[in-house]
Parts: sequence; structure tokens; C-alpha cells
Amino acid sequence: MKITATTPNRIDLAGGTLDIHPLYIFENGGMTVNLGIDLESRVELETREDKRIVLTSHDLGLTREYESLSALKSAPPFGGPLDLLARAVVFFEPSTGLTLRTRNDAPRGSGLGASSALLMAMFGALSRLEAEPPSIPHLIDWGANLEAQNLAIPTGKQDYFAAMYGGLSAIWFELRGNRHEAIEPANDFLSVLDSHIVLSFTGVSHFSGTNNWNMMKRYIDREGDTVERLGAIRETAHAMREAVSRGDIQAIAEVLDEEWRHRKELAEGVSTPEIDRMVASARRAGAYASKICGAGGGGCLFTLAPPSSAEQVRKALRAEGAQPLPCHIRRHGLHIETTHTVEVHAP
Repeated sequence: MKITATTPNRIDLAGGTLDIHPLYIFENGGMTVNLGIDLESRVELETREDKRIVLTSHDLGLTREYESLSALKSAPPFGGPLDLLARAVVFFEPSTGLTLRTRNDAPRGSGLGASSALLMAMFGALSRLEAEPPSIPHLIDWGANLEAQNLAIPTGKQDYFAAMYGGLSAIWFELRGNRHEAIEPANDFLSVLDSHIVLSFTGVSHFSGTNNWNMMKRYIDREGDTVERLGAIRETAHAMREAVSRGDIQAIAEVLDEEWRHRKELAEGVSTPEIDRMVASARRAGAYASKICGAGGGGCLFTLAPPSSAEQVRKALRAEGAQPLPCHIRRHGLHIETTHTVEVHAP
């Protein structure tokens, strides 16, 4: 049997960092607005007739083979480059041997939630081997716990929701739990929004865990105006939800700009002189607003620009060293295809 699973990566529009436990508890609830895009994470799983476990990351160009699940458990590559793949397989404890191959469209360190999306694709594929596949909320919770083990640093949850549901979402993080709200603006506004998206890779990879930890520590230690800035970001998330719900591009741009101004002050290194030059250059070329995706420090830059200026904006970003990445909104989340092997016997 062959199982292929794909998940969208995401652009976070507003409210990032508020998806990290227990920051949203301290703020009496948080909300993040994000957007699924067709830069995908892909997993191919093939069951085997033997008990071998074969793990391959195309992005890293690495393959590791184990005689059995027991061998993987006794000598796992935990802490190594295939840590996440190994943890996912061990977590689901498949009763059959398998070959697992993974690939991401997004560059490494993109800030687009690719590792979390890849984990959800793996969970989706591996869960198809079970008699009763788990629910999406279960997969999200398990994935967040497992990735926290992988990183050994507190992680947020917004990426898992984007991967599982796609489209435009508000994800609420509340005392009673988390919930997903699909935002569906009238008059096919998603197509309009899609035409305004310019996404580029700054050329600098980032590690979100470090920035998230710095933000959390500053919040707990009450350093500077971190608490006030995070509270302001919480308000921009609600403003963004309203702006996208009513399909107001100008309002979205204003909130995006405000979110980025507050985010830059959360912790040192969220922005850099190079990123600031890219943002300024994009604006001079006609962009409405820009922000770094994810926790900052590098990765991808999301820019909102009128379609008539989009090519000039891309040209300006290239001149500053950024690499434009073609992408479109992906309106659905986790997608799984299963192919059963058919044995053909000669007459």
C-alpha cells in the first residue's frame, strides 16, 4: 500500500506568538489569523513485506534504515537530522515495515511552518495504517507535543491548524481549549487577496524556537514593554480577523503594518538591518505593507501589494537579495491519497 499526504504551509497574518502555551493563558486567551498556501509539505509512505523501517528526507539528502521498529526504538536518531521522522514513526508504532519519504517545497528556515506541516502530513499518512484514524484535534495536540520534544523549546500551535484545514483561519487559544474558525469572506475575496500576495525568502534561515523562547522569557521577566507589545499584537489579531472577514484590503494592509511594528519590539533580532531595507524597498516600489513570517530573525517576508505593482515589488526585493517565491492560497488542508497494490498472477 502507498499513502501520499500533502499539507499546506502558512503565512501568519497577525497574532503569532499568542499560540504558545502558556502565553495565551497569561493574556486570558489569544487568537492567530493565518492563511494556507500551496507551498506544500509532502510525505510518501509505502508499506513493506518485511519489517524494515526506512526513513528518507529529500530536503537533507539523508536516508537511514532499521531492521525493525524495535531496532528504531533501541537506536533512534533522536537529536539528529531525522529526529522528527523517527519520533513520528515510533509514536504510531506501525505493525508493518515501511518506507517513509519526506519533502518540503519551502526553503529550510522559511518561517512558513514547514516542519509542523510536514509532521501533520506524516501523522496523516501514519494514521491511515490504524483501524480507527484519530480525529484532527487529536493529531494537532499530539503533533504539538511531539515537536516540543523534538525542539526542547516551547512551540506554538497555529501551524498545525493551517496544515490540517488550509484556507483563511482564525485559531482561538482559550482557557477551555483551542478552536478553529474558517473565515470565508463574501464575493470570493480570497481570489482578490491571492492577487495581492508577494512572498519572498530573505536568504537568511531562522530558528523560531529561539526567538519564541526569548519572547516568552521577556514576557515572564516583564522586560521593557514586552507585555504591552504582546497585548497590542493580541488586539491586531482581532482587527485582522475583522478586516479579512469584510474583505477590506486597505484595512488588512494597515493592520499588517501595525502588527509588524509591534512585533519588531518583542525581542532583539526579530528584524535586522537587511530585513528593514527589504521592507523599505518593497514599499518604495508600491507595496502596501510587509512583515516577516513566523518568529522573525530571517525566513520569508510576506508583502501585500497591488497587482499592478507586484512585479516592481519583486524586482525591488531581488535587488536587496531576497528570492521571490511563487505561491497561491490553498483552500484545503491535509490531503491523503491511498493506492493499494494489486497482485497480478500469470495464467
